[in-house]
Amino acid sequence: MESHGLTRVTDPEGTVCQLACFNCLLKITLYKLYRDAGKDLQPLSSNTDLYSCLTHAHAETQDQAFKENVLDCLIEPVGESVFAPLLEARHHLINREASIDEVGRIFESLVPQEARRRLGQFRTPMYIAEFMADWAVQRGGDQVLDPGIGAGVLTAAMYDAKHTAEGDAHVDEMWGVDLSELATVMSSTALKLTNGEGSPNFIQDDFMETSTEGQPQRPDQQNPHVPPKMDAVVSNPPYSRSHELSREKKNRINRIAEDEAGMEISQKAPMYHYFFVHAAQFLNAGGRMAFITPARFLETNYGITLRTFLLDHFDIHGMILLDGDIPVFENVDTDPCITFLEKNVDEESNCATTFVRADKWPGAEPLFEAVGGDVQGKMSYGFVNQVAQRELMPEFNWTEYIDPESVDAIPGLKPFREIADIKRGIATGKNDYFCLTQAEVDEWGLNEEYLVPLIRRTKGVSDYDLREHENWKQWLRDGDEAWLLYCYDEDGEPITDIDDPELQAYLEHGEENGAANSYLAQNRTPWYVVDQRDAASILVTYMSKDGFQFIHNKAGVVSLNNLHNVFLDGYEDTEVEALLAYLNSSVANAIAKRSGRTYSRGLHKIEPNELKDLPIVDPDDLSTGEATALSRKFREVCEASRDNDRNVDAEMQELDEKVIEVISPGQQTLDLPRRGTD
Repeated sequence: MESHGLTRVTDPEGTVCQLACFNCLLKITLYKLYRDAGKDLQPLSSNTDLYSCLTHAHAETQDQAFKENVLDCLIEPVGESVFAPLLEARHHLINREASIDEVGRIFESLVPQEARRRLGQFRTPMYIAEFMADWAVQRGGDQVLDPGIGAGVLTAAMYDAKHTAEGDAHVDEMWGVDLSELATVMSSTALKLTNGEGSPNFIQDDFMETSTEGQPQRPDQQNPHVPPKMDAVVSNPPYSRSHELSREKKNRINRIAEDEAGMEISQKAPMYHYFFVHAAQFLNAGGRMAFITPARFLETNYGITLRTFLLDHFDIHGMILLDGDIPVFENVDTDPCITFLEKNVDEESNCATTFVRADKWPGAEPLFEAVGGDVQGKMSYGFVNQVAQRELMPEFNWTEYIDPESVDAIPGLKPFREIADIKRGIATGKNDYFCLTQAEVDEWGLNEEYLVPLIRRTKGVSDYDLREHENWKQWLRDGDEAWLLYCYDEDGEPITDIDDPELQAYLEHGEENGAANSYLAQNRTPWYVVDQRDAASILVTYMSKDGFQFIHNKAGVVSLNNLHNVFLDGYEDTEVEALLAYLNSSVANAIAKRSGRTYSRGLHKIEPNELKDLPIVDPDDLSTGEATALSRKFREVCEASRDNDRNVDAEMQELDEKVIEVISPGQQTLDLPRRGTD
């Protein structure tokens, strides 16, 4: 029951009984297919000794599906009332037009989705299986492997692809591995339903414990089977998340994959990460792999090692990200990604990697044209972008390549880090002590030489520029904490010799109320000197549902670590405003969202290191006219944000249009999100 995730279903015993009947149906169907193909097998009837017939069939055909399994024991004692309907049902399965899909559908109807979800099992639709197999299989005589055969859809698709390729195809060139005994029965039956002659090589065992020819045997090797090297591997590997595996199991497969990859792999890695690494060991040089997995590995931190591994060992021909609305996996909340790989022959790849975003399924041919040709740009079905593989960086968020707003789709952009210094705001350790209102400053008699203007909170700040009189002084009048205790002298050196009695009294107050005892304070010398920080040119809100906001800091305030700080040097006000026009556009926000992280309920967050890689317009690369035009649009947005009678969204739309005109002249093809949506 564990191998099918049945320990968590409502009625495991009833489900097992149904699976036993299904197992029997498949075996007697397979038996008939072999008999019809000329094998020396006696006909079956309701009075037949089924055990003897299946044992003889195993000896006659060498098909592992006929081996006795635990489900056979449940069906053997039943009488004609159960067996006779199964004999009749096999004709329905054989004569059904989409009989291979039918095998998978029956299995899914018997095993509840929560059980399949726990094991990460989701059946591959036939049109996806055929697409993957047609790319991976190059010759009729290819040795091919499905390392998680399930219902046999991918296996059958590979066999069909072998028949359409040049050269003779044989069933004994088909290989598969699966933990489930029932999976080997389903796959053998599915393959035989495609009129396959001979018997396949299906292994009932853990794929991660299976080695291939030439691999050194591990001292603790648990699987004696050693398949040959393969020409093609096609897989829909388990989607199981790390926490669904026992600690012992997780540690073991992690060690196996780390040894094979030659690098550390995060314990957060999902099961399909390990399948990528282990399957690579089975491929001949020049062999091909086609995997369908969740797209999360393209953007997550734990995916960095997988992206590194793929870059080091493969020519990455294509990554096709399918929209969640395309019917791939029913009731599964994920965007699938189909990855096309070819085992490296040379150390350095000269391959061009094609990134495809498919908003709808266009059929196989347009996608083959994209991956194998020079198609680029916006398509009727989505977007195509080609990048030289040698330019791909594993630390980069690869989903950015699959969008019209990507750095390679917009010529002339460069990483933000090339023109700016980007840091977090100041962390004090005890904000209610270091941040003061004007009343508190007056009460303690603190001299302003020990204070700097501060933006304390971002909530409610809707302006795109901060002004001294209209913002900061208004905060003072409103009683906000608009001062920060900042003990540096004119040369930027920490003030350590205190000769000001009012300041000394306030510092003693901090020692009494615990401000000196925070973790940060204890790691500062002296404890009351916070991070040295000038007023940033631009302040950035880094958590948002609707979009990140880039604020022109004309008030000269410093911020806490609830805002990121962007420091620019050598730019005129017009150039800074031109940059801000771009940064606040839908183009930049769409890229920023994909560069950062998305949390529950659509909350986006971007960290400083991610912000440093944000593709931006360098004001120095703009003409005077372009910079002036963008600056003017940004100032109009700033004024509109302060005027209740003006429509900020309308001004932002005009800003978007001007940004597109400048960065993509004459094209106007950028696929912008709607304002106010996510």
